[in-house]
Amino acid sequence: MLNLVHANTFLAVLRERGFRAAARDLKLSPSTVVEHIKQLEQDLAAPLLVRRNGVVEPTSHGAAFAPLARAMLDTAERSRSIIAQASLRIAASSNIGTYLLQSILAAFQASDPLSIDLWIGANPDVAERLTNGRADVALMEWWGDRPGFSPYSWRKEPLVVIVAPDHPWATRTSVGVTELTGQILLGGESGTGTNTVLRQQLGALAYRLTAVGGLGNTEAVKRAVRAGRGISLVIGAAVADEVRSGSLVALPLDGVELTKELKIISPAGLPDAAPASRFVSHVLGSAR
Repeated sequence: MLNLVHANTFLAVLRERGFRAAARDLKLSPSTVVEHIKQLEQDLAAPLLVRRNGVVEPTSHGAAFAPLARAMLDTAERSRSIIAQASLRIAASSNIGTYLLQSILAAFQASDPLSIDLWIGANPDVAERLTNGRADVALMEWWGDRPGFSPYSWRKEPLVVIVAPDHPWATRTSVGVTELTGQILLGGESGTGTNTVLRQQLGALAYRLTAVGGLGNTEAVKRAVRAGRGISLVIGAAVADEVRSGSLVALPLDGVELTKELKIISPAGLPDAAPASRFVSHVLGSAR
């Protein structure tokens, strides 16, 4: 396979009409320039350059190859330009995309003005978009350790109990874990991993909770809680505005710290300069 660096060296030798002059122009040693030309001639199985009257000139093969070498380098440059202008495709779970990601994207684009193509949806659909190549990077509330990807934990987000301002718990500072069993626990989007967190951290108590799901998303859950239909467990970031305004009350649980470890995932082995790698670095850096 032809090497673009070797092709560029070949054109520099033609342009400068000598190995030493080309070496100075490329900031390489003369021996490196000679080695590039030797390798290129081996790859093409033909002599490309000859010295006549103290200057280096192309052979007939070299003259035929020169416009092709220029076309190769031009194609490479156009390829870099097209890829650089392509949008970074980000898939994010609903809660992350709605409540956490927007400020992160604004800060990222302020320093790295990439075009962003953002898709927000359910966690299982986010995972599918990433594994099927329809997203370059994903932010999720869990990750199933599928091969070929590099997952990073970037944020631990607490789960809080939310109640309406007129709920009997609204004046309290915390709630006992066992008290949850006497309440209707409203759920929104399926596949967020909340049930897994509850089973892991509450054990058998998780199976005694009266859960009513199917509300679709956290915004619907918040409205249902405000209407007095029940309580819910949500990530703290999802109710920051409502807590500030007083339209909802958020309470921690006594004796247990419920948290979700949020993930950012990209394909394994990406170069550091790849847009997805730059975004992952930004997210991890902003979380410190």
